[in-house]
Amino acid sequence: MNPVGTTAAPAAPAGDAAARGGYILAEALDADPGAAAPDVVLVAAGGEVPAALDARRILQREGIATRVVSMPCAAWFRQQSRAYRDTVLPPGAPATVSVGAGAEVGRYQLLGEAGGTAGNTALASCDRGLFDTAGLTAERVAATARAALARAAGAARAGERGRP
Repeated sequence: MNPVGTTAAPAAPAGDAAARGGYILAEALDADPGAAAPDVVLVAAGGEVPAALDARRILQREGIATRVVSMPCAAWFRQQSRAYRDTVLPPGAPATVSVGAGAEVGRYQLLGEAGGTAGNTALASCDRGLFDTAGLTAERVAATARAALARAAGAARAGERGRP
C-alpha cells in the first residue's frame, strides 16, 4: 500500500494497459490513413465506456474519426512518459471529450482547450437506465463531441485571421 496521499502507478506488464492508467480501447477508423490524430478522442472510465463506444459508432458513420480511450486512473496515466501519453491522447487531435457520470476524477485536466464534457456530474451510479434518464447517452456524447470540434474549428479560423 502507498503512503496516504500518494497514488503510484503499479508496474505495468507489457500487456496490462489498464495499469498505465489509460489506454486506447477503440481506434478511430479514418478514411485518411496519413492523419496524425483522430478528429475526436472520447475519454471514459467504467460504466461510461459503453456510451462512449456507442457515440463512436454514431460519429464514425458521420465521417468523424473517433478514438475511445479508457481512463481507469488519470493519476496513473499522468505518471506515464510523455511519449506514451501523446500516443494515447495525441496533441494533434482537434477535440477531446470526457465522458463521465460521476466526478471527472482528473480527466478534465487532459482535455485541452477544445475539450468538452458529457455527463451529469451529480450521478455516480453505473445503472444503464439511470444513465439514459440523466442524459449520459451516446447521442449526448456525440453532440458534445460535435460541439467540441466546432469550437476547435472556430478557434483555428480565428487564429488564421490573427485573432485570439
